[in-house]
Amino acid sequence: MRNQLFFGAAFAALVMPAVASAQSTGSMEFDDGDIVVKARTEKGIAGIETPDTSKAKGVLNQEFISRQTPGNSILNTINSLPGVSFQNNDPFGSAGGTLNIRGFDSSRIALTFDGIPLNDSGNYAIFSNQQLDPELIENVNVNYGSTDVDTPTAAATGSTVNYRTRNPSEQLGARFLASVGDFNYYRFFGMIDTGNITSFGTRLFVAASRTENNWYLNDFGKIFKQQYNAKLYQPIGDNGDFVSISGNYNQNRNNFGGSAPLRSDNNIFSQSTAAPNSIGNPALVTGAARTPGTNSNGNRFPNGFNELPYTVPRCTLTAARPGLTDTPFAPAAPLAGLRHQL
Repeated sequence: MRNQLFFGAAFAALVMPAVASAQSTGSMEFDDGDIVVKARTEKGIAGIETPDTSKAKGVLNQEFISRQTPGNSILNTINSLPGVSFQNNDPFGSAGGTLNIRGFDSSRIALTFDGIPLNDSGNYAIFSNQQLDPELIENVNVNYGSTDVDTPTAAATGSTVNYRTRNPSEQLGARFLASVGDFNYYRFFGMIDTGNITSFGTRLFVAASRTENNWYLNDFGKIFKQQYNAKLYQPIGDNGDFVSISGNYNQNRNNFGGSAPLRSDNNIFSQSTAAPNSIGNPALVTGAARTPGTNSNGNRFPNGFNELPYTVPRCTLTAARPGLTDTPFAPAAPLAGLRHQL
């Protein structure tokens, strides 16, 4: 086999000169000159950029942001970067969530919006459901590690997240998006660009969005969110200087309707004072089973999607009686012989 391999290589060497002699006149012109090969290193792909800086950073631009779920928090979008972990409380982005970057929680992460700090001034908390509509974000920059000394924050021992809004377009235009989904979810987003309204390049955009859906765990919770934004932009000179004024108004009305207990078993035990059971020896209640929900002590957490939504009890008041003071509704007395339920 080894002899055959060397023979084949020698045969190819003999054939190649014959093939080269058949080149066209145009291709032969390159034989006496230099061939220059150029290459370029890509620092990003599909909207994910890796800046060439001394500190570890990750950047997502509008190309990537626009492909995510409409209306979701920008903090859920940066979940695609290494070292970032964001746990959304619901699929739609209006119920909040928890952010961690390289093991640091949100109280140790600086969040800025066009350089304006967004952390709570008391406990440095981040309110992920109150962030800017993703359609208005030009890019988001995650700076890993401790912050720079000029960053406007007092809590960034873990990381800095800064997102920058888009500038108004130089051309007149409008954009409208609508989304629908499960749990009566709907979202509308609209934006208008005025284009250049003066000879100096002054331009403006205004945008508004409205989102509403049912809480996905039960039949009572509702989530409502509306947001209004505007930005006036004035370029100064040709070197990139500018002056801008932005406005943001966000309103959230969230009613989750209570949380189900974390236990998942179906057994109900009681502590009876009657023999042969004592207070320290709970007994299984025959025929009783827990149901998903928050209605009573006999509830448990849903074991699957087919058990959603669970029922949440409504507030009940005694019917109004003229001339008498209303009193809270009195619940029914516990079953005879049962003193306590675990």
